[in-house]
Amino acid sequence: MEKTYQTCKLIKTKIDNHLQEMSSLFANLGTDSTEEEVMQAYLEESYLIDKIEWLDPVKGRGLRTSY
Repeated sequence: MEKTYQTCKLIKTKIDNHLQEMSSLFANLGTDSTEEEVMQAYLEESYLIDKIEWLDPVKGRGLRTSY
């Protein structure tokens, strides 16, 4: 049986931590954020999704196609 977000507590915890990091990236942006800061947040988000996709490919692909 393959370990996934649904079946492995360790993977779930790691993915949840990455998701929390992703949410804080954009929560820390404001109306005064520069275009560079916004682009940096998107780059970091993509990197975190890559890490999630490595842990659970289905979950990672789902995040990429959700926006």
